[in-house]
Amino acid sequence: MLIAIGATSALVLLVLASDAFTNAVEWVGALYGLARGAVGSVVAAIGSSLPETAIAFVALVVLRDPASRAVGIGAVLGAPFMLATAVFAVIGVIALVRTKDSSGDCNVRVGIRSTRFGLGLFALTFALVIGASFDPTSSVRTVVAVLIVIAYVVFVTYSMRDSSAASHGEPPPLRFAPRMRRPAPLLVFAQLVLSLCLTVFASHWFVTSLAAASTAFGIAPLILSLFLSPIATELPELMNVVIWMRRGLDDYAVGNVIGAMMFQTSIASAIALLATPWVIDRAAYAAAIATFAAVIVVLFVSQMRDHLNSWALTACGLLYVLYLWYAIATH
Repeated sequence: MLIAIGATSALVLLVLASDAFTNAVEWVGALYGLARGAVGSVVAAIGSSLPETAIAFVALVVLRDPASRAVGIGAVLGAPFMLATAVFAVIGVIALVRTKDSSGDCNVRVGIRSTRFGLGLFALTFALVIGASFDPTSSVRTVVAVLIVIAYVVFVTYSMRDSSAASHGEPPPLRFAPRMRRPAPLLVFAQLVLSLCLTVFASHWFVTSLAAASTAFGIAPLILSLFLSPIATELPELMNVVIWMRRGLDDYAVGNVIGAMMFQTSIASAIALLATPWVIDRAAYAAAIATFAAVIVVLFVSQMRDHLNSWALTACGLLYVLYLWYAIATH
């Protein structure tokens, strides 16, 4: 009973914190005149990616023992895998089931040019990261680390300059100052930081409660690691996506996911390349293949249809299911 109350309380806090975070991010865009894609792919993505990056940094740089390295590398490669499969699928499903507009369009409404650029640059960056594992000498790892950091700088520069989906209108009132028509930047950033801290706290509280429940009901540790570990790392991005997609702010949602994928594959991977021998196992390669497949499918269909197709995004969820089946079967 107490476990159920804890999990429910954590979930409620997570929803409230995610709502405050997305609200603050929207106000950052409104105050500084940023494009919606830039707000999602830079501001929101960096904020929601910090927990995973912190985990990777502590595991790979501070602790450095073999077990910690395994956890760190898993966090580095697992984040883009989860985002490109499960979270892409959530975006597709929400777009399919939400109320259609007068034209009957149920696709994801984003700036297709910037979306293709982000996915294409991610695919190239991720290929460099995985390719380095086939010849992980110190010089190769150093060169690749520099190249992927440069790739992230290019991504941020492009996102900040892109105006294909300019922010328009003002977002709902700031949660910290509901009566202020245009809140002060200090209040906006205070809400942004506090909501991010609460999101991290609530995510870990929720996963801890689920872990306690799994122990109480005798669920196998492997199943626990496969299903609950991803929740711990990607729950903030998932909640942001659900909130923005339900409000029709597709640019924010998709930008958040692609931006988080780029941040993890650039900054976190650069840390891993410089701090470890970068030797990865079959399970990591399988996750990388699933990630590539998801991105290539979405890119190919978007090129053919000239829009971000909901069915293609939904199909990415099958790759996550197939990976879980593979992981269970091989263990």
